[in-house]
Order: sequence, then C-alpha cells, then structure tokens
Amino acid sequence: MKKTLIASTLCFAATTMLSGCVIHVGNASAQEGEVISSVFGSVDVAEHRSVGDLSSVNGNVSIEDYAQAEDISVVNGGVEIGSHVRIDDINIVNGDLDAGSNLHVTNSIETVNGDINIEKQSTIQGSVETVNGDIKIVDSVVENNIESMNGDITLKGDTLVKGDIIYKMRDEGWLERNSTKPKLTIDADVSIGGSIILERPVNMDIANAALQEKVIVSYSSSK
Repeated sequence: MKKTLIASTLCFAATTMLSGCVIHVGNASAQEGEVISSVFGSVDVAEHRSVGDLSSVNGNVSIEDYAQAEDISVVNGGVEIGSHVRIDDINIVNGDLDAGSNLHVTNSIETVNGDINIEKQSTIQGSVETVNGDIKIVDSVVENNIESMNGDITLKGDTLVKGDIIYKMRDEGWLERNSTKPKLTIDADVSIGGSIILERPVNMDIANAALQEKVIVSYSSSK
C-alpha cells in the first residue's frame, strides 16, 4: 500500500474526532470541507454534501448520492458509496468497497483484505489494487493498472483498462503453501491498453482472443 493507513487514520490534528457513535454529516451546521475521524464508530455523509478527509479505525464509511470527499482511510470497516460521488483517494485495510454508478476517483483505490466492486460509468484516474480481495468492475474506465496478488478479477461490459492487469507474486515459499489459483475473467467487449502480466499462476477466462495475446507469463512453469 502506498500509504500507512493506520498512521494516517490516527492523525487527528485539525479534525473532528468522535468514538463509539455514528458521525452523520448532513445537517445545516456541517461545514463544507470538514475533516472527519472516528475511532469506534461509523461515518455517514448525506447526499450533496462536500467534506474533506474521512477516516475510521473501527467503523464503516457511507457516502450517499452526489456527495464529495477527499481521502478515505479505513482500518477495520467497509466503505459504501452511492451514485455520482467524487472521491480523491480510497484506502482500506480490512473491509470491502461497494460503489454505485458514476463514481469518480481522482487517484487510486487500494485494499489489503477486502473486495472492490465498481458499478457502471465510473472513472478511476489512478490504479485499482488489492492484496487478498476480489475486484469486480462493470462498464467503467481505469486509467492506470489493476493489480492483485490473491483475489479474483472480473471485468464486465465495455470496461476499459488503459494500463496493465498485473498479478503479483509475494514469494515462492508463500505460493507453495497456498496452491489455490485466483481467477481472471474478462468479457468480450472489455479493452486493455497494456499487458496482462502474470507473476504467479492464474486461472483465466478471457472471451476475446486478441486479449489472450496480451498475456505475459513471468513465472517458472514449474510453480
């Protein structure tokens, strides 16, 4: 992960910090661009609101339709996003991301142990990365790479990935102890601008023969 999530989540300078409750950002007194942090509680941003950074150590983050936020950091909890939402950056350690249609992320989406589900007409200007979670993207654009170690990747509809799809390998010893292969599924109308780089064994279901030619196997066949 590019960020130290725990450190960023626990950095509470100039923030609103509450614990053991739900922080609801939607009343008339809430300030635009407000930074919200929670230790033991969830964060809920109402529709059409615009806030700054959102972080939670133990709790979910929910953002309703047409809202905006800067960076989202969650240690133990999921992130649920409505439609037509704009976010700068999303980082999750243990939890899933479920996003509605027309999501716009200025930078990247990263999880360690959590699935990433992105619905139609969304645009991710950076990369989509996970270690152990599954990635599902429908009719959307990823302007950089999609990367995973151990999770399934499913690309549906007319999804466009301008960069590479990369399955990374942690180390040979780890691979020997974990023989289950992740699965890469790519529908016929999906476009990949870069390559499909496999640093570990992967089960593949690629409907378009032209995309099959983009596969680069960079591990020994004996693994």
